Amino acid sequence: SSGINAEYGGPDKIPRYQFQMLRKYQPHGPLINAEFWTGWFDQWGDEKHANVSASAVASRLDEMLALNASVNLYMFEGGTNFGHTNGAMDHDSFDYFSYVTSYDYDAVLTEAGDTTPKYWAIRKVIQKYRTLPPGPVPPHSEKWEKSGVKVERVGSLWAMGENKGYMRLPATMEQLGVSGGFIWYVIPWSGEVIHNISLYDVHDRATIFLDGYPVGTIDRRNQANGTIDVGSRPAATAEIRVLVESLGRVNHGRYMGSDYKGITQKILVNGQPIHYAQVWVLGLTGKERLPKLILEKQPPVILPALFCGQFQGPVKPLDTFFDPSGWGHGFVTLNGINVGRYWPDVGPQVTLYAPGVYFNQNKPNTICLLEIERIPSKLTVSFVKKSNLGGSTIDQSLNF
Repeated sequence: SSGINAEYGGPDKIPRYQFQMLRKYQPHGPLINAEFWTGWFDQWGDEKHANVSASAVASRLDEMLALNASVNLYMFEGGTNFGHTNGAMDHDSFDYFSYVTSYDYDAVLTEAGDTTPKYWAIRKVIQKYRTLPPGPVPPHSEKWEKSGVKVERVGSLWAMGENKGYMRLPATMEQLGVSGGFIWYVIPWSGEVIHNISLYDVHDRATIFLDGYPVGTIDRRNQANGTIDVGSRPAATAEIRVLVESLGRVNHGRYMGSDYKGITQKILVNGQPIHYAQVWVLGLTGKERLPKLILEKQPPVILPALFCGQFQGPVKPLDTFFDPSGWGHGFVTLNGINVGRYWPDVGPQVTLYAPGVYFNQNKPNTICLLEIERIPSKLTVSFVKKSNLGGSTIDQSLNF
């Protein structure tokens, strides 16, 4: 059927008032709330996981059903932004928020499909108006856990990318056919002492390396333009690398069409514009070639790097949650599948949902972490039975 539907948000709105507004534009026809928000999404840096009251959702649902209205629950089951598919919000050019990997949404069912108190609250309301199907509600799915999975450094991120050659700047991911992941700019430098490096219109998080060592980060979530003071570095010869990570594409609003990824305006060294750089990309599909093992007892600069290990998985396909506590910021893959971004220090999300179908039962499983910022003193990871979406965690670690 055609017509106008109400889409007015969550339980903070009063149904009868919203439907009265609908009737101003559509005097006849069904009452439909096309998007009744049962929760909300989380953004990196939020203080805690979204929590919308189960009783409030159930109460507003009751009010709408009492009006004989139809209701679409958004979300009924939470989801997951696997890989680099998470979205972002940008109210203006300097107001950018990146969604976390989980889209659990504090929904009626979790991203693992388990029931919540909100499920039972709305079920109680629905049975006032409809006869519920016979039979029991399925129980929570069985979960799997494993601690102390060892990983080791297998090579540098710099060895994983695709060299696109020298290009005129600005150069973006879109120009190079990459939808997400990383792009970096390599700038050879000689002669003049390097005092500062400036980046303009960073999309989205840029870390500057000087001769392999990180000297500063500019994050679009805080500011899109910035200058990193590197002191007075002699520069008979030097190499500047600017590593840019896409933190998620703006998925609605007027800035959708201009959310290009990379350094989208200019790079300055000592205030002078850089016109050309060697450009590399890493799309992070999970299928990239692994770098050859670097036979170094202790490489001079550990990060950014890839850490991999093998382990025996569950004897049957069971869901679990990857726990990166102690690690800093990066992506995790399981058997070549990009599970998503982890960032436990920033939060609120800590654990990542890992479906049982991602694991092998009859042969070893391979886990890889592409770590950008920090590694723990013990190079291990864990899988746990319960998700942690609500708080940040900081552990004793080694920083590079």
